[in-house]
Amino acid sequence: MLTRADRPWTNVYGIARSMLALATLLTLLANSSESLFAPLLVPDPEISGRGPLSQLSLFFLARNHLLAAKLLAIVFLLPVIAGWRPQLTAIPHWWVSFSFAASASVIDGGDVTASILSLLLVPVALTDHRAWHWEGSGTGGRIASIAAQTGEVLVRAQVAIIYLFAAVSKLAVEEWANGTALFYVWRGTRFGTAGYLRPLTDWLGRTVLVVPLTWSVLLLELCLAAALVAPLRFRVRLLPVAILFHVGIAVFHGLPTFALTMSAALVLHLRPWWRPFQFPEFLRHLTFRRTRALEPVSYAP
Repeated sequence: MLTRADRPWTNVYGIARSMLALATLLTLLANSSESLFAPLLVPDPEISGRGPLSQLSLFFLARNHLLAAKLLAIVFLLPVIAGWRPQLTAIPHWWVSFSFAASASVIDGGDVTASILSLLLVPVALTDHRAWHWEGSGTGGRIASIAAQTGEVLVRAQVAIIYLFAAVSKLAVEEWANGTALFYVWRGTRFGTAGYLRPLTDWLGRTVLVVPLTWSVLLLELCLAAALVAPLRFRVRLLPVAILFHVGIAVFHGLPTFALTMSAALVLHLRPWWRPFQFPEFLRHLTFRRTRALEPVSYAP
């Protein structure tokens, strides 16, 4: 018999997939091909060359036709965002995410995270037989369940490692240890506070409040790492706090796609996959079919 927890094919992982794909799509739409993949336009192989794996990138293979590659990537991402046929879109989604992380001129941690998570979600999506990843709860036999749950465990472990390394690496920096790091982060020239909020962060950075605010970042990242083995009730309560943290990063530092990617990672890490989000009734009637009742299913022979 398959229990609820044995079935990760719900809109939880579906929402996360859509968010990951949307973050990549927004980056592609907001920037020109030339600015995104500048090194690929240079004829010198010492500059544009890549390792063997990176040469499988869509943008490297089509480096002489980057606009066409970008349009093809968008075509691949749109059905992922819509939630259509996870089995068919799993591999193309990973390929586009990997290609962007491997070939883009400038990437952030969110792009790398999207590439890794889209790969780890492949066994979940390939065993998802639903037409849309929003509807109901998918079913599967023993092998499909093991494959999907393996992907789920690897995703959660990866997200926990990301936050563990983020916290530990900061602890080795004097400014993070003494509680003044946010003062320098807010005043950074590249990812500093957005102009309209600069007066607020300049004031906060000169008060004693900067110390608990700085240490709260470290505490939250350590809690997110520990959530891998934490009780379910702790994870559920931590999710809105962690998402609000990344929304703050988007607002204060102008990194919306990074926040979107990491929010997707948090949903995968903290939300029980077998507990789908409940959409408002009018949305279920407008967009999705009614969720089917979750009944135990016998293993496939």
